[in-house]
Amino acid sequence: MYRDNKPFDLSPYDQPNIYPGPRPNSSFLFWKGKAHRMSGLKGLPLEQQSIYLSNTDHILGSLAFNSFEERKVEDFLGGSSIKEKIPVVAYGSNVCLAQLRYKFSLRPSDSDFMLCVKGEITDSDIVYSSFLAPYGSLPAVIAPMKGAKTEVWITFMDEDQLKLINATEKDYELREHTGKKLVLNTGEVFDKVYAYYVPKALLWEGEMVRFKDIPSTSTLQEKWHIDMLDDLKKKVDFLGTREEFIHLLRWNFSYREFIEKFLREHTYEFEHPDWLPVEKISTIGEMSRSFG
Repeated sequence: MYRDNKPFDLSPYDQPNIYPGPRPNSSFLFWKGKAHRMSGLKGLPLEQQSIYLSNTDHILGSLAFNSFEERKVEDFLGGSSIKEKIPVVAYGSNVCLAQLRYKFSLRPSDSDFMLCVKGEITDSDIVYSSFLAPYGSLPAVIAPMKGAKTEVWITFMDEDQLKLINATEKDYELREHTGKKLVLNTGEVFDKVYAYYVPKALLWEGEMVRFKDIPSTSTLQEKWHIDMLDDLKKKVDFLGTREEFIHLLRWNFSYREFIEKFLREHTYEFEHPDWLPVEKISTIGEMSRSFG
């Protein structure tokens, strides 16, 4: 089932059980509906990293298949510049390849050229929310967890891409982090990064629950999403199958409202001190960069 063997060609929109979706092993460029592996070398600025282009039609691209060409990020950008990009943290499904393919299909006129770079954040963990996604999953939120070191990604977007992703994250508010606690695997640190934020987590058996898919040093209890849905199904005494339960969450308004009410009664509200309201969204060219 959909635990540690999640298929890369399915997104949570296709099958909510799979949320947050499988996570690639290395940084990559998402472009033309597939992944192109990034070198991710330590001490090397983003624009000097190599991209290994793929000519396969498979969504995994050069993450799984041979590359036919190597190019630097700065050469690949052509007339545009990395300085025009906005660094946005992806911690849920926005680094799932099939989810990215789906979201960019919603507005085909927008370029899907998006750099996705793996990193680690301190004093935060990725936990279950106390609300439902439109497609029936329990989505992720970023919550305070002192001392935790948690895998996240930075996706580098242009303004049009940010507007598109904003439109798919209606329950969230964009916040900014200026504490320099997020370090890319390359060692690079940006003065500001942004993330989608909701200060409400699911409180389950007295504590928050983190996603088992996502590596972290956190001491929170952890569950696969499929097991979390099963637990929720039992708590509300639903006697049918998980698939029937998900179908109701997606398509039956009154039943969905019943579950949303139950989740609200099991909410832990927090304020994350590291994530602040946004006054102005800055591009990379408007902020400082360093190596940690």
